[in-house]
Amino acid sequence: MIKIDNSYTNMQKNQYFEGTSNHEEHNSNSDYWDILLGDLKNSDEWSGKSALDFACGKGRNVINIHNLSSWEKVDGVDISQGNIDHCISEYKDYKSSWYCNNGVDLQEIPSDNYDFVMSTIALQHIPVYEIRRNILEEIYRVLKTEGLFSFQMGYGNNLNDVYGRPRSAYYDNVYSATKTNSEYDVRIQNESEVIDDLTSIGFVNISTEIRDSFSDSGHPQWIYVKCYKK
Repeated sequence: MIKIDNSYTNMQKNQYFEGTSNHEEHNSNSDYWDILLGDLKNSDEWSGKSALDFACGKGRNVINIHNLSSWEKVDGVDISQGNIDHCISEYKDYKSSWYCNNGVDLQEIPSDNYDFVMSTIALQHIPVYEIRRNILEEIYRVLKTEGLFSFQMGYGNNLNDVYGRPRSAYYDNVYSATKTNSEYDVRIQNESEVIDDLTSIGFVNISTEIRDSFSDSGHPQWIYVKCYKK
């Protein structure tokens, strides 16, 4: 079991406490719409269903998803109390619940609750494998049977960014990281790393696509991953 009171999560909670940018520039990324949210283009298929954005920030993805179909609900979860307070205040007219999680799990959210879960520009900021693996297991738990998980992470063969900052390898546990959000990112070097994890958790029909990164100097490429709960 991952300790909630650990040095990395405490640092991350403090850094994100007051909130983050809403990253509106990423709406200009065609891969965001064509790959990450590509399965939502058939809006009738998702009518009356439910979705969750892990690491929802100030709600950009939740609102984008809301606008793609007639959902029963589209919820957001984030480590930042400032982000969650913003979303609760800003989006009162949307069918959404907002959760401030503890950084290591999704204990606030019931099991078998969502047909679609997404995450972007988030998991790559967690250079602690044990925490990231636990979050993947939690996402599997909150998905309904045959539910889809679509997410993005940094990708590249070497472990340095354009500024020479080291990137963490997939299985590293950098609890000692003193900053988050690009400063101590993790980078997938081979698709098998994440595929093996997802398979052992129980996900099936796993697919990956590698593209140039978007507005991200920390990684030369991004990997988009889709998988389903068995």
